[in-house]
Amino acid sequence: QVPVGVNLGDGVRLAGYVLSGDSVVPGEPLLLTLYWQALAPMDKGYTVFTHLLDGDDQIWAQVDSEPQGGGLPTNRWTVGQVVEDNYALKVDEGAQPGTYWLEVGMYLLETFERLPVTDPDDGAYLGDRVLLGAVEVVAP
Repeated sequence: QVPVGVNLGDGVRLAGYVLSGDSVVPGEPLLLTLYWQALAPMDKGYTVFTHLLDGDDQIWAQVDSEPQGGGLPTNRWTVGQVVEDNYALKVDEGAQPGTYWLEVGMYLLETFERLPVTDPDDGAYLGDRVLLGAVEVVAP
């Protein structure tokens, strides 16, 4: 597991993630497991976004879903609970070989407003997404 340790809004921390590999072939899935921790009760069900982006922020793989495929919405989490959340991002067959970036976060489906990402130590605003790292798209 790769530690992350950033907060999204006031209610959740992205503790870490596991990625199936650091490279993927177009048309194949990239398997991602996110580990969320509930910090406070959340009164709304947020949607998680997972995107594989090229250098121009164009999306080449995407899964947006409530945690655990809708099986465990954020408004049902209990404080301290750690939620294992799995995604299979199928990379578009038109993706060219190169370096891509994996981004994740949460938003409210009704408004598409993303939760702010902050540093848990000093509360500094880090944006509205978490960049997890680089993934190489390689030729088949």
